[in-house]
Amino acid sequence: MGTTVYDAVTMANILKSPKRKLFVFGSESLDKRMNLDGKLAADYFVEIANKLNCPVVATGHVYKYLKDKIDNSRLSEMPLINITDRLSDKDWKGLDGKGQYAMAIFGGHIVYYVSQALSRLKNFTNWLRTVDLDKYAHPNARFSLPNLSNAEWKEYLEKIIENL
Repeated sequence: MGTTVYDAVTMANILKSPKRKLFVFGSESLDKRMNLDGKLAADYFVEIANKLNCPVVATGHVYKYLKDKIDNSRLSEMPLINITDRLSDKDWKGLDGKGQYAMAIFGGHIVYYVSQALSRLKNFTNWLRTVDLDKYAHPNARFSLPNLSNAEWKEYLEKIIENL
């Protein structure tokens, strides 16, 4: 079972760990239902990824949105199933050729789709910590948020950004 992190400061500390990280963006972060008082979830995720200065993989059509918001040297495009496969491969050298990642951060994915990806990573990797920043608790992620309303999620994400 994963751990639900109720405190945003604790989640920020988890994200700040010195581990080699990768942020995997999903196209659901552009969905109008993910609009948090005029700001998309994708915009919060961009702020987090930029503060962490980690590589970003855009899945689905979110790449087009991110190409002007994230440094192109850190941005890649790949389907969720493919990045999951690579993260499961101990010998993969990463997007930059410097080795496998120790932490994969997910956000903006369809719940049942990312749940399967997280399940594979949980069961077939022992070197990778997974974090999901969507507003739902994910038992297959090592760390995820509790089930939150949009207002609570907005506040949680803002507190993470503030503490990074």
